[in-house]
Amino acid sequence: MKTLNKVKISIWINALSAIVIGILFLINPQESFQIITILAGIIITFTGIVDFIYYFSGWLDVYFMKNTLLSGILKCVLGIFVLTHISMMTTFFSYIFSLYIIISAIYCFEAYTFIKSMVSYSLTFDYMIVTILIFTGLAMFFLSPSTVISSAFVIGILFLINGIGNLFIALRLTKITKEYRRYLQ
Repeated sequence: MKTLNKVKISIWINALSAIVIGILFLINPQESFQIITILAGIIITFTGIVDFIYYFSGWLDVYFMKNTLLSGILKCVLGIFVLTHISMMTTFFSYIFSLYIIISAIYCFEAYTFIKSMVSYSLTFDYMIVTILIFTGLAMFFLSPSTVISSAFVIGILFLINGIGNLFIALRLTKITKEYRRYLQ
């Protein structure tokens, strides 16, 4: 039960942070680009630190231990890179954050693989959402970052798609947690 709750909290954090970043990009794409980059770097680093806390605290099931460590390392490296290279982020922003979306989607795919062993109903829709997230990250990776405003709008839309996809995952995990809690009682 603790593992399920920790995974659920992590996915909620990913979903809400992606939605906030997406909205900020759509509201004020050019003027606040560096501020948004700093915030995004902090959020990515924070989610990586949360993964490290989960790993080193031993709260997670053995199945998630290795993947959480890898996810934490990748997120911290990406977040620190973003924070230390703000001036060049206008060029590489879409590349860095597409990697973040891909990493988050793969982490959700791993979570679904774990959840599938615990539930009896089909997760086809959820797998489809995660697949869309992976392709969204790949599409974002191949976008031209030369025009900041147009890429900012596209990045905002892609982050919203990522956040909404993670919200579906988080809501599904919340439902599973409630069912599992009832089952234990």
